Amino acid sequence: MRIALIQGLVVASVLMGVGSVLAQAPEQGEEKRIQIPDDLLRRVQPDNLADAHQQMNLRRRMVELDRLLALGSLAAAETLLMDLEQHSALQRELVTRRIKLAQLQGQYDKAVDLGRSALLEQGRNPGLWRELGVSLLAVGDLDSARVAIDKFLEFNPNQRSAAIVGMDLYLNSGHPALAVGLIDSMRGVLGEPRFLGRQRAVGLLGLERQKEAAAEISSELRYNPYNYSLVRTELLEGPYRPRDHRKFLAELTDRASEPAAKGGEALLVANLLVADGRVPEALALIEPLYERANLVLVLMQNCLTLTRELKLLSDRQQVEASVEYLLTVLERLTGAAGGDVVMRRRAADYLADACEVALEFDVLGDDPESTVERFSGLLNTVRSVHPASERLYSSRIKLAVYTREHLHDPGRAARQLEGMLMNLDLPTAGLALVRLTLGESYLAAGDTSRGRVVLTKLGRDPEFRQAGGHAHYHLARLDLAEGHFATARDRFAVIALDNPGAAYANDALDLGLIIAEEMDNPTGGPDILALYSPAVYFELTSQPDRRVSALESFVQEAGRRLDHEEPQHLYEKALYELATVYAEHDRTDEALDLLKRVVLEHPDGRYPGRALQMQGDLLAAVGRGTAARGAWEQLLAQYPEYLFIDDVRDNLRALPN
Repeated sequence: MRIALIQGLVVASVLMGVGSVLAQAPEQGEEKRIQIPDDLLRRVQPDNLADAHQQMNLRRRMVELDRLLALGSLAAAETLLMDLEQHSALQRELVTRRIKLAQLQGQYDKAVDLGRSALLEQGRNPGLWRELGVSLLAVGDLDSARVAIDKFLEFNPNQRSAAIVGMDLYLNSGHPALAVGLIDSMRGVLGEPRFLGRQRAVGLLGLERQKEAAAEISSELRYNPYNYSLVRTELLEGPYRPRDHRKFLAELTDRASEPAAKGGEALLVANLLVADGRVPEALALIEPLYERANLVLVLMQNCLTLTRELKLLSDRQQVEASVEYLLTVLERLTGAAGGDVVMRRRAADYLADACEVALEFDVLGDDPESTVERFSGLLNTVRSVHPASERLYSSRIKLAVYTREHLHDPGRAARQLEGMLMNLDLPTAGLALVRLTLGESYLAAGDTSRGRVVLTKLGRDPEFRQAGGHAHYHLARLDLAEGHFATARDRFAVIALDNPGAAYANDALDLGLIIAEEMDNPTGGPDILALYSPAVYFELTSQPDRRVSALESFVQEAGRRLDHEEPQHLYEKALYELATVYAEHDRTDEALDLLKRVVLEHPDGRYPGRALQMQGDLLAAVGRGTAARGAWEQLLAQYPEYLFIDDVRDNLRALPN
């Protein structure tokens, strides 16, 4: 009976709910709407900013402001900041941006005032204390700066990260003693005796406490020998100077030979010795590492790092020392008898890469002839260990180009490339480049018949469209050099339209237009083109001296025969080319005279913009900054649509005031 009573109550409640819903149902024809209270539609915004779209726009502009500050566009950032300051809801967030802008503008006193004023209302804001510390360090108020950074540490919820930031502020502002003191105090607070060991060593070295710095680094690397790369970067990009820190290097060398050393110290010292050009000592120091399998991989990774850094080094002695060290170490790792096959192949790949970088940046020593022989042997070793290495074939192509361009032996370069074509391990992707370089080498050797055959076959191969376009570009120049002007014109037009993004497309289009215009020129025609074609032939066949003579002869003879009341684009091009050749031969004054002629005689031509840019480059290179500025400013004023106008603006900004 109780169950029947419960069921009855449930049915009654359901019926009552249905009735209430029906009572609330809209009458027929009335629009159905969901009624939501207005206060739920309005998000709570600072200062009653209820418009969500406006708020989103303000946030977007705040992001834009941060980007402008990061890029250093201070004028635009200041304008945007003044605009955003009209919105009172953003005042708290804009404070740090105002301080940052003042710092970037060098107005550190203003930044200090802004920071102190903001801290009156936000006294527990760690970001404001940090910026105040930065500004006080910049104005030299060290005591106040220490107080500000201590407050930053106090109010920051993560003391570890705050200590790292504070340490960076001290080191970057040139106060290593404060950085070391902060690290020592934080080691006690955190209970970590190795906290920021690398940075403490850098600070100690900056304080000339060389033996203590070496001990700190030794402790760091014995705890983690794989950390040597970070330590190396900290030292080489920091205060380390080989000639001033002999005691530091000697102490670290002694510690690297101790039984407790784990290899990281020896590898670090070897890198420092290489930076000082002391390659034999570095090689002797790492000798024990070859016997330890766990450190061989670290040694190879270090070689890869040194290879990448070659492109960034400016000291010629350091570059040559790094190359010698790399080639010796990687050759030994590649040829290690009984070594792990995978490791030997990786070392071979790295060796080919090091050879390629050395060839690209021309760091082959004082005797390029013997060095080319050495590189050939190294690449043969790579081939015997890792014949499928892509770097192997790109290195061998660069070696052939180096032989052709620097040893002036295109015949020998062609023989090297012919041998590559007979290699069945040559990847298909490298085949086109080998054939293209071989055709260029035949032309450079003066064998235009074989060069035309190789380049024509490459140009007809549909599988290698990009390399084929470059081959057709050389063929078109060869047609021009041999007097086939109509064929050259048509070929230039086709390749310029077929691949407009290629490096040769602009030159091809320019030459095609010039040939077409010259053939219709009443005072020009095939005779004037025939005067110009020897210069193209001598360029293709790598005869620079004869090319200079051919261009000088053309300028003199064409200048006498052409009607200069009409546009003469070929003559203008020849003037610019001759100026470029003079500049390459360090005949700067003669090059500048020709460039001025291009601008004065052909102001509406195709080359005055390039001439002004090159004029500025040459003047800046010889230290005539005022004259360079005048040339570039003239370019901005007369030719604002010049293709490389942004580069010119960058050059102007880089000039000293």
